[in-house]
Amino acid sequence: MSNSLPRVLVLAASCVVADELRAQVVTQFPVPTAQSRPYTIVAGADGNLWFTESNGNKLGRITPAGVITEFPVPTAASGPYGIAISRNGDVWFTERFGNKIGRFAPSTGTFREFRIPTPFAQPWEIALAPDGNLWFTEEDVNQIGRITPTGGIREFVPPSGSFPTGITAG
Repeated sequence: MSNSLPRVLVLAASCVVADELRAQVVTQFPVPTAQSRPYTIVAGADGNLWFTESNGNKLGRITPAGVITEFPVPTAASGPYGIAISRNGDVWFTERFGNKIGRFAPSTGTFREFRIPTPFAQPWEIALAPDGNLWFTEEDVNQIGRITPTGGIREFVPPSGSFPTGITAG
């Protein structure tokens, strides 16, 4: 395998100390699109893993057997980054340079994109909340946002200087 190929790394063990890490097996899977810059990875309920390819402008799915399928994001050069899976299996993701939140329905193979009201927000990470809504960070404008499963977006301003990037369900 060429060293220039991007990789998706999967580590079977969790919370290991340095000595135990040396005994673990790490398997690398080459991503089909060279220089695609894979970022965030999340597990789906069906056993597949989903990831974003920021420079490749794609979503990727890898099966437990290591088979990778890529799905091009409709907005060109949108820079997909954060990713989350909703209860119904839809894949939600941030489009950093497209200023959108995207949703991909694996069951139909269709995308839907929702524009963030604040220009140049640069959405970074996204997380599913227990109520089914998704929360995301807007790094460049110091805000966080919430999107409903139907695409309604509301933005919130945290204390100044907080520079939100990561987010998770509370």
